[in-house]
Amino acid sequence: MIKVNLLKDPIARTHRTYIKPSTSRTGPLLIVFIVLVVGLMGAWYYVVNERKNELTEYRNELKAEEARLQALKIKLEKYEEDKKQIQSRISVIEQLKEQQTGPVLLLNHVLHSIPRNRLLWLTSLIQKDSAVQIVGQTQKIEAIPDFMTNLAETGFFQSVDLEMIDSVGQDDASKFSLLCMSAQYQPEE
Repeated sequence: MIKVNLLKDPIARTHRTYIKPSTSRTGPLLIVFIVLVVGLMGAWYYVVNERKNELTEYRNELKAEEARLQALKIKLEKYEEDKKQIQSRISVIEQLKEQQTGPVLLLNHVLHSIPRNRLLWLTSLIQKDSAVQIVGQTQKIEAIPDFMTNLAETGFFQSVDLEMIDSVGQDDASKFSLLCMSAQYQPEE
């Protein structure tokens, strides 16, 4: 009889074939590409965020500088306005000074002639035509000749004469009276 063994003999060597899983090379490349893209995007985000912070700080510095410059601009405008006001006042004063006549010129010359370092004050100033009578007081008699010399040097008066000097009381105060002839007398209009 013939036996046919349909089952494989365990002793017999047979070549076993295993099924290998098939993997494509694009999978790992795709994963590497995604990791690389995510890494680049993270680096880009970090750089952009740092730049944004730097620019925000710079913007804040510029805003502070702008506020400081605006304050300076307001001050400058105020100074310019004050300068214009002062300049207009100066021009008015100069115009009035140029247009001074008669009593104003007389008072200017008398006031500028008073000695600065002496105690001398005026109590009366009377002008009749070209004659001007100046009455005053002083605690130092030496101030009177200085005052007379200053009046004569102005060129406004032809002559300056001492009319009267009188000692008053215990405090050594002296009353005086000067008679001056105006060289630039202009009759009133």
